[in-house]
Amino acid sequence: MKKTLFLLAALAFATAGTSFAQTAPVKATGTDARQTARHYQKGPKDPAKMADHRAGKMAKELGLNADQEAKVERLMLDRQQETTALKAKYATNRKAGRTEMKAAHDRFEAQFKTILTPDQYAKYQAKKEEHRDKMKDGKMKMKAKS
Repeated sequence: MKKTLFLLAALAFATAGTSFAQTAPVKATGTDARQTARHYQKGPKDPAKMADHRAGKMAKELGLNADQEAKVERLMLDRQQETTALKAKYATNRKAGRTEMKAAHDRFEAQFKTILTPDQYAKYQAKKEEHRDKMKDGKMKMKAKS
């Protein structure tokens, strides 16, 4: 009887010790919490706010002046509206809309290039390539885990 009781007590202590070793999940605070909340918002986002946010981010990254930032914001808003219309038009058959989407993208790039200086456009291309590489690496890692 004493042996059984002793074994049960030892087992209880062993499992209790390992349960305290687990760490609590870290909660997002401050800016991270706001970004997470925005990321998981339900419903469509306001295109004007999104264009304003992206133009502001580009202004910081590329060193745009106020006039360039306003032009970029307007261009992004137009692009977003055009893309939304094309996605709705070709909702059932995306392959059919690829040529129009590519043409819209090419028009955007050409107009964007006219707004930026050559140095700014080079920075933009470098950022775009860096982003492409990150996405490519991320996809490769996900495939490797599978």
